[in-house]
Amino acid sequence: MKTIKIIWLAVLFAIVSNLNAQTTKTNVTLTIKGVKEVKGDIMIAFGDFKAPQTMVYALVPVLDKNQIVYTLENVPTGIGNLYVYQDLNGNKQLDKDENKIPVEPCFNKENVNIRDGENKINVSLINVKEMMTTK
Repeated sequence: MKTIKIIWLAVLFAIVSNLNAQTTKTNVTLTIKGVKEVKGDIMIAFGDFKAPQTMVYALVPVLDKNQIVYTLENVPTGIGNLYVYQDLNGNKQLDKDENKIPVEPCFNKENVNIRDGENKINVSLINVKEMMTTK
């Protein structure tokens, strides 16, 4: 009986520890370069698309072509994916051609480790379609 109580306490401790780890949130400051033109919005998403309820999103108006600095708030700590693109036509999706190649400036980084405390990430948007046609 004593062994069963110890096992239940260990299971309960593991569940509570896991819940606490999932609820820790922080801010992430993004410095975004590679903006194509002063037009549209920068769309930012962090997390895992397989768990959309945990994703953090932002829509940032493009007011400067040189650099955009934005602080994404309430980002869960841990490993996630960062998706950033410039929505030039305002349709709230990353436009792609018939071969599914992005035609809007974008950035994607997987397995980004967000820690409690200060997080700064440099983002360089790239024009995938333009890069492919110039080679």
